[in-house]
Amino acid sequence: MDEYRGVLKRIGAKEGDMIVNTRANSSVGNVRVSGKVSVVEIGDKVLRDVGCTRDIYDLLDVGKDAILYVHFNIFKKPTIIGVAYPHDGRGFVVPMMAVIANTILSLFLYPIVSIILGLILAGISGVLGLLVGLGGIGFTVYGVVSLIKGYLQASAAVRSLRPA
Repeated sequence: MDEYRGVLKRIGAKEGDMIVNTRANSSVGNVRVSGKVSVVEIGDKVLRDVGCTRDIYDLLDVGKDAILYVHFNIFKKPTIIGVAYPHDGRGFVVPMMAVIANTILSLFLYPIVSIILGLILAGISGVLGLLVGLGGIGFTVYGVVSLIKGYLQASAAVRSLRPA
C-alpha cells in the first residue's frame, strides 16, 4: 500500500460502475459498488484509471489536504482503499466486506485461469506449464496478502485520526 499526501487537485469522472441488482422486493433496488475514476491528482502525483468505491468517491474533496491510501494489484492498477483528512480528523476506508469479496474472487478466479493456461502450455513444455501455474498462484497469494496488509495499515491510520 502506498500513501499519497497533499492537496487533492483534480478528481476525474467516475465511469464503469458495477451495479448489483438486489431482490425485487428490496427497498434498496440497485446498488453501485465499484468503478473507475479516470484521474486522481494529489500533490504532485497523478493516478490514472483508479479503482474506487462509490463511498470513497463521494468523500474525495477537491482543494483539501488529504492522505490517499492506494493499493496496487499485480498488474500495477491502483485502487483507493482509504482517504483521510488529517486537519479535519476524519477518514474512511473501504468496508471489510469489499476486501473479503475481493479476496475470495482473487483466490478462486486467478488460480483457475493460471492453472488452465499452465495446462495449455504443459502440452508444449511440461516445465513451462508447471511454472506458469505455480507463478499464477504465487502472484495471487502475494496480491491478496498485500491487499489485506494494506487494508489493516489504512484502517489503523484512519482510526488514529479520530478523537478519543
